[in-house]
Amino acid sequence: MRRLLLNAAFILSALAGTAYANGGASLQFTVAAPDPIMAGDEIMFQTLVVNTGSSAWPRGSYYWVAEVYSMEGEEKRFVAQTDPLSPPETVQPGAAHGVQIPFLVPEMYSGRRLLYRAFLVVNGKRIMETDYRGFQVIEREYKPPPPEDVKIGGDVSFTYKNSSPDGWDNHQGITSANIVGKIKQSSFLFNAYLVHTYHRPITPNLIFLNYYAPWGTLSVGDVSPTLTPLSMEGQGMRGVAFERTRNKLSWIALVGRIVSPEEPTLVTAGRFSRYAGGFKATYQAKPNLKVTADAVLSRDDEYSITQDTRTTVILPQSSFVYGALAEWKAHRRVTYIAELQASTYKADMNAPASKSGMAWKQEVKWRGDSLSARAAYSRVGTRYVSFASPSVIPDRATLDAEVGAPLADWSNLSVTYNTYTDNLEADPAKTTTKQTQTSVNNTSRVFGATMVTVSYMMNTALGEPAAVQDNKTTTLSLSVLQPVGQHNFSASMQSSAFTDNTGFSSDLNTSLISLSGSFKVSPRISASAGVVTSSTKYKADSSTSKNNTINGNLAYAMPRRAIAFQFWTSLATGESDSATLPAENSTLSMNLETIWLKSKASKLTFGLGMLSRTDKYNTALEGTDLTLMTRYNYSF
Repeated sequence: MRRLLLNAAFILSALAGTAYANGGASLQFTVAAPDPIMAGDEIMFQTLVVNTGSSAWPRGSYYWVAEVYSMEGEEKRFVAQTDPLSPPETVQPGAAHGVQIPFLVPEMYSGRRLLYRAFLVVNGKRIMETDYRGFQVIEREYKPPPPEDVKIGGDVSFTYKNSSPDGWDNHQGITSANIVGKIKQSSFLFNAYLVHTYHRPITPNLIFLNYYAPWGTLSVGDVSPTLTPLSMEGQGMRGVAFERTRNKLSWIALVGRIVSPEEPTLVTAGRFSRYAGGFKATYQAKPNLKVTADAVLSRDDEYSITQDTRTTVILPQSSFVYGALAEWKAHRRVTYIAELQASTYKADMNAPASKSGMAWKQEVKWRGDSLSARAAYSRVGTRYVSFASPSVIPDRATLDAEVGAPLADWSNLSVTYNTYTDNLEADPAKTTTKQTQTSVNNTSRVFGATMVTVSYMMNTALGEPAAVQDNKTTTLSLSVLQPVGQHNFSASMQSSAFTDNTGFSSDLNTSLISLSGSFKVSPRISASAGVVTSSTKYKADSSTSKNNTINGNLAYAMPRRAIAFQFWTSLATGESDSATLPAENSTLSMNLETIWLKSKASKLTFGLGMLSRTDKYNTALEGTDLTLMTRYNYSF
């Protein structure tokens, strides 16, 4: 079963992330499944990594977490962060480790494409993060036309769910709100997704308010602020941020919780709440020169959990980062950015001892009429620590470059290159690692409307000595998108190979084929369907794992009766012929919803669902569950 889980991810995004080898992790693939996903359903961010380090990851010493973003124009907007997931197994050196991070997709994002990225944290340090990967959210229902010429509008829904396990004692309520408005010269945006259960009456999975006023912008709730790349970036936060711009001076101040607490158990030491507060001021010194000063303080709340002496006692930590950044537009096409940060880190807040470190980064950007390019070099000291910028890894020098250029008016080419080296102080007790990732991508529009994308990526990790770490992964993919009238068809193929010259890990060959389509059969009928098949071959024992998923969706509207029906289903099967971990299972889900448009402003939805599981080698997981749902939605 474990090996099947490692390969249950559909690897549409194999090796699309950045794996940090400082902790000994090599990313094999990450994918969201099922894709597309129905709004309000649970999606799994499935990820496979290999422990390429020299030490094991004991259970309780590592956990996974993922962040979800939406696209607002060309900017990514933070949506939510999943709860930390701590797998129960210990991952030995050279072993493959797979995980499925669950995320309940808020219904307010139906019909949109969301992004996610997953993180692996070992011993409190983030050693791996994936790139942003996308998944499509399908609308569950037909919505009436939004009200026009109003100052405040939006929709609010109340949902009740229950399922058959435990004698239909799984009552759950959901309150969802999406409201926009304008008050005099100010405007606001409010989103909330609250889950209600018997034991936890209110769980705010997502809540935020943005208030745009002439005197500034106030953000409350789930925010994702960015100060500078080395001080605070890519860190989700539940808190408050205020930003103001006046003449040549702009500034932002923020404070909030960046890590939720986790009580200790018999096998884990738990985790403190961690809070961060920051400030940044930017001054437009000249028309082509901006200077920035910033400071960020992050610290644990040592009283957020009850320490358990049966496990390892953890110590509260803190980090303080301060520095400056300058942005010089040397030419209308050329921009130069330089950043310098210093940090003070305490491994124990109650002890006087602290460590100081430095980090700096230089970046050059070129933006022409057609050609664009960027190159950056950063050096993060061994003792530099910034809790608010988790992607900044201490003891690392990184060179990053990318070029985008049109080959013709119908074809674009992009090339990216990233390489880093660690152990900057040449500590003989540490392994020096050099990891390089190169990717080439071409997107072309042929025959008028056909989109063809071809990509190649190679990732190598080499240690000194090479006997400790020496592996390479190559990935080749091809995808085609073809619109035909009101219909759309897509197909993709992908092949990847992982080779470990040290022999710690089994070499892997993975292949994937995906076909999908969306159809507008008539003004009343629409449908979509997809199939994904993947296989992974382990060269060490010649075993093979295979996974197949089929999904479909059908919607039928009866406008005269103000009724619509929607049915969707998914069948996932998997098998493995491994002699030590054989697997053969399947999961079938079917859902039917009836939507009644009670009026132009309100509607009622009634739904039934079924989930059936079979498992040849673990019959305890077999069974059939039924679910029911009712929802009231009001738009104004």
